[in-house]
Amino acid sequence: MKRYSYLSLIALAFAFSSCLEDESIKEPDYEVGIIANARLEPGKYWFNILELESSEVAFDLSYEGFGVHNASSIELFLERGAGRVSLGSYTEFPSSISMTGAEAYAYFGESPASIAEAGLSRDEFRISYEITTSEGLRFSQYGQYYNYNPSLDGRYTGRYAQFYTNLPGFGTLVLEVRPPNPQNPNEQN
Repeated sequence: MKRYSYLSLIALAFAFSSCLEDESIKEPDYEVGIIANARLEPGKYWFNILELESSEVAFDLSYEGFGVHNASSIELFLERGAGRVSLGSYTEFPSSISMTGAEAYAYFGESPASIAEAGLSRDEFRISYEITTSEGLRFSQYGQYYNYNPSLDGRYTGRYAQFYTNLPGFGTLVLEVRPPNPQNPNEQN
């Protein structure tokens, strides 16, 4: 009987000790960040690989500071594979941005002729950013885990460049280079 009482006492002590709040395990304080918004123009979210000189991407760049931060500048970066170049720093919001497929390839030393010669039928660019706030803080990773590929959304209407999450901004904006999709009404000339 003593053996069962001893085991019962240990079980009760363990049960009560697990109910105590452990002050050493705390949730981290989350810093409120700031994210960039890209309001894409309808139909201007991809490059037609057959018409690189005339097809363009166009969007208005702004930001969301969640009532905490104000952006003093947003630097945009264009990425292709492992290459990365700066598209410049923008200080007025919204800023209208547009670029043709030929201009995008020129940043990487390519031309429409060299792309045709290489026989590419599909390619991709990515736009990412770094925001500097009026307090001098820099944010570049906030939201960077969210990629938005507007080509995957056949119902695309030109709202914020965000599809996979409920955040209003983008981390990386994916711009496809390919022939038009005949089943997407946004891609008909």
